[in-house]
Amino acid sequence: MTATTNVLIALKNILDRNSCRLTPIFRSNGLANTAGDSLEYFIKDMFCTGGILHSVEEDKNKIYDQYLSWKGNSSNFPDFIVKQGVGVEPKKMNGNGTGSLSLNSSFPKAYIYPDTQNLPPKELINEREWDKKSIIYAVGNLDRNNDKLLRLWLAYGNTFIAEERVYSGLKSKIKDTIENLTNAEFVPSVEFGRIKKVDPLGNTNLRLRGMWELAHPEAVFQKFLKMRDIPQGATKINLIISEADYRLIEKKPDLSLYIESGKLIKHKVLIPNPNYSLDNISVYLFETYTD
Repeated sequence: MTATTNVLIALKNILDRNSCRLTPIFRSNGLANTAGDSLEYFIKDMFCTGGILHSVEEDKNKIYDQYLSWKGNSSNFPDFIVKQGVGVEPKKMNGNGTGSLSLNSSFPKAYIYPDTQNLPPKELINEREWDKKSIIYAVGNLDRNNDKLLRLWLAYGNTFIAEERVYSGLKSKIKDTIENLTNAEFVPSVEFGRIKKVDPLGNTNLRLRGMWELAHPEAVFQKFLKMRDIPQGATKINLIISEADYRLIEKKPDLSLYIESGKLIKHKVLIPNPNYSLDNISVYLFETYTD
């Protein structure tokens, strides 16, 4: 089945809006959301056409229900899932820096599967059976002085993140090493695990937790960018998607007006394969900006 929306529709909605200023969202109790929530709602609004017209969470959710099979919460990955489409994970950074993105205890993901760690329970994902979904990291650099994005990347995970076996394999090796270092009792957990009864009397436990970080797409792909000069105060927007994923998108909106005006550049480049550094993959890189 065709996905209800996709990243190209999101890109067109951003261009049509011509602004990456984040606006407050009001909940049923009348309180406004935090800046981090604003980015998440902005990205959802761009994927879910019409969502930006509403400022009350309840009204937005009615729009989201038309497009999303999972609308997200604070405990599960990703932030939202498109019906028959991708998963999307917004990541906010303050300022214009390109330092690493903090992922905490979850390693980065090029794809998600029904048994992926931290995925919401199967019964909460409102769509038919599925085997695999691509993940898009929506990385926004926020100017907190005016709640406007300085930069936004929409980056498919499989363009710069390796297969799950790379990360899960490392976790297994670390656990095996820890178990062989001590006579204490090692207990597996959702994180790395716990070492119980570390001291002679067994009064002390050690909790082990991984803190994963991911390179900012700007740092990874900067050398491939062509659009250097944009208006002062504008928000630079970049989208990177593999040629294979691009071909799978059935509903491609008409972006020709933006391309012909020079505001949007679309070019195909070869980038290193995240799984085989001596190999390359073909991707499309879209570059544009909003006022």
